[in-house]
Amino acid sequence: MPSRCSSSLVKQALRIGTLSLCGCVAASAFAQSLSDVLPVKAMNCALKDPPEQAGIAATPGGFVLVYPRDAALTDTFTGCKLMWIVDGTKSLRYATLYFDGGKLAVAAAHDMRGDPNKLSAACALPAGKSLLPKSGQKANDAGCAGFAEDPFYALRLPTWPRTCLTDSSGAVCREEPR
Repeated sequence: MPSRCSSSLVKQALRIGTLSLCGCVAASAFAQSLSDVLPVKAMNCALKDPPEQAGIAATPGGFVLVYPRDAALTDTFTGCKLMWIVDGTKSLRYATLYFDGGKLAVAAAHDMRGDPNKLSAACALPAGKSLLPKSGQKANDAGCAGFAEDPFYALRLPTWPRTCLTDSSGAVCREEPR
């Protein structure tokens, strides 16, 4: 059984309800984990902790670890791009972005106040449909609608090397992120 599902399969599954297609389980109102909304066997999707190769991106509230970095991505990348909030010495996984052929197909937000394996929101894109519409989660269809337009969640997000978190004196840390 293939370990990825195309966005067209996700869309088809959304139209007909809960259905397992190509190893990807489309969400029902009871979706709570990544395996409910995307193919967790796809590249990078099962990673729990940020690898050393993760890069950092600056936000108004601090730094986010991003994996994989732009240099490791092709324009037709299929798999997960992962994001962790840097909180002191720990990293809290907050987003899993599933790309199919270089296009954002599913964006999932993790529950950072409780079990990080559970989701607080999930969206099917580019349609902007909530994958958790009746489970009391954060994102409804309106919340998902503009998600694909946010450059922070695009395939390409410039980052600095992870080492810049602890030693910003390096020349690469003073350059523009790549």
